[in-house]
Amino acid sequence: MLGERPSSEIHLADIADQAHVGVQTIYYHFDSRNQLIAEAQACAYARMTQPLHEYLLIAENALLEEDQDTFWIAVGDIISLAWAHGQGGDRWRIMKLFIDIWLDEKTQREFSDALEVQFDRWINAIEAAKPLGWIDPDIDTYALITACWAASIGQSLFAGSKKICYTPQSIRDFFVHIASAKP
Repeated sequence: MLGERPSSEIHLADIADQAHVGVQTIYYHFDSRNQLIAEAQACAYARMTQPLHEYLLIAENALLEEDQDTFWIAVGDIISLAWAHGQGGDRWRIMKLFIDIWLDEKTQREFSDALEVQFDRWINAIEAAKPLGWIDPDIDTYALITACWAASIGQSLFAGSKKICYTPQSIRDFFVHIASAKP
């Protein structure tokens, strides 16, 4: 239903009808309509970002095996895929998803905790690549991660712009160039 219309237009009665259950059954599992929608959006985000997590695992394994080529391919694939989400369909999808998640305090907290785990993985990967000479040791790890992911979420602002043209590949090349150690 969230793919068909805005969450503000979805009512518990609609959800109950489509699920073939009573409204009370929904209340048995969820404290409110907002919690149901927030949890549905958190699940949608998890499905949407699953490939990103798989690429991050490849990058982490490449660090363990000291395979620089595989590391950069995985990092590049992560950036390209993250930036590709805004290229088609509903360019505001991620923003709407975050707004819906933030409407329920419990889901917001759980979602934020899960993001912190991902940020820790990124911090550890960037920091582990520095002593190997793969990433410029002077680069601010936190600024790099923040710029990369804040920009990928904010891409909805640029999608379809007549003034700013980018491709997931051009963004990938930019971030890889910025982060990689110069020979």
